[in-house]
Amino acid sequence: MGLLEGKKALITGSRRGIGAGIALAFAQQGADVGINDIERDAEADRTIARIEELDRRASWHLADVGDSAARHRMFDEFLAQHGRIDVLVNNAVASDSVPFLEISEGFWDHLVGHALKGYLFCSQRAAGEMVSQGDGGSIISISSVHSLRAWENDTVYGIVKAGLNRMVLSMSVDLAGTGIRSNCIAPGYIDSRVLPPEEEPNRGGHADHAIPSIPARRGGLPSDIAGAAVFLASDLSGYVTGQVITVDGGLLAGGTPD
Repeated sequence: MGLLEGKKALITGSRRGIGAGIALAFAQQGADVGINDIERDAEADRTIARIEELDRRASWHLADVGDSAARHRMFDEFLAQHGRIDVLVNNAVASDSVPFLEISEGFWDHLVGHALKGYLFCSQRAAGEMVSQGDGGSIISISSVHSLRAWENDTVYGIVKAGLNRMVLSMSVDLAGTGIRSNCIAPGYIDSRVLPPEEEPNRGGHADHAIPSIPARRGGLPSDIAGAAVFLASDLSGYVTGQVITVDGGLLAGGTPD
């Protein structure tokens, strides 16, 4: 029996990268999974196929979580196919960097609409369904170390992620007594490129420049975030809510600015 045996989990932004890593880890632990993204491509098909190889059900949901109609359609489709929702993982996000003096209203509206508004209203819909089901659930939002420390050109991204940290505090209080737990995971540098399985142990790339600043002396992988997500989705974390769990190899604790 897996830690998530029989659970039904919807993961936004999960055709690749961190979201796909979480979806696969959930399936390995016995969950059926809803895969969401703004497009279906070869990476999405690969993720779905890998879940099905584990003899778990994978449903596909094309939706922009920043769009109200698309968001509700995604939940309606997921519930029609799975019958209930036990876990929501908010992961869909754009992470563009823009210097402070070049931030436009359009850029602000896009990032806030997807990564803050989208997360909030996905969480609201999922929580409403969980309350109706009557047996609780887990809502996990993917934040970032950028919510806790500033780097160059990350003003809007950092504000959005800090907002998620604050959101889970209010959710944990407002949903008290329902059995619904709300938590954030704050990843550090994660190499989320898609590589053939035989190349996975030798990842390099965009996180390499940060490795001297990371006490763990490596960049993170989607599987590092997925492990924390499995914990937060499972009964092992039954007394954990309103928390931001940093998964960064020690970057914030003992690293130096890059």
